[in-house]
Amino acid sequence: MAVGTIIAILDPDSIDPGEGPMFIVIFGPMGFFSGVAFGFIASIGGHGSCITGRSMIRVAGCGILGSAIVQLAYLGHGDLGLASNLKMALLFAVVGGAVTVVWLLIARHWFLQTPHSSSCAGDRF
Repeated sequence: MAVGTIIAILDPDSIDPGEGPMFIVIFGPMGFFSGVAFGFIASIGGHGSCITGRSMIRVAGCGILGSAIVQLAYLGHGDLGLASNLKMALLFAVVGGAVTVVWLLIARHWFLQTPHSSSCAGDRF
């Protein structure tokens, strides 16, 4: 929904009548499956380490890769051609990495504000 709001503010003429609800149908599953893919990739590459202790670059890379994997399912949509769809997929993958970094910063802030054990239990992937 946030993507639709941003597009409506920046370029309102690009949204046709009736397209509004489609943002939820398209971007909802895209975000969910990107998160699932990120979790899977982070659990494989984490080696049991605490997510808040990982480097921002590694977490962003997992977010970009997870989003890029999900974008493969969306490459054939629309009539703009493959090159345009690849540019859009790359853009969404970068946005996925940025969203992942924001969530990491929120998790680190929350982790520092709450009492916890030194073993980082409950915060592992």
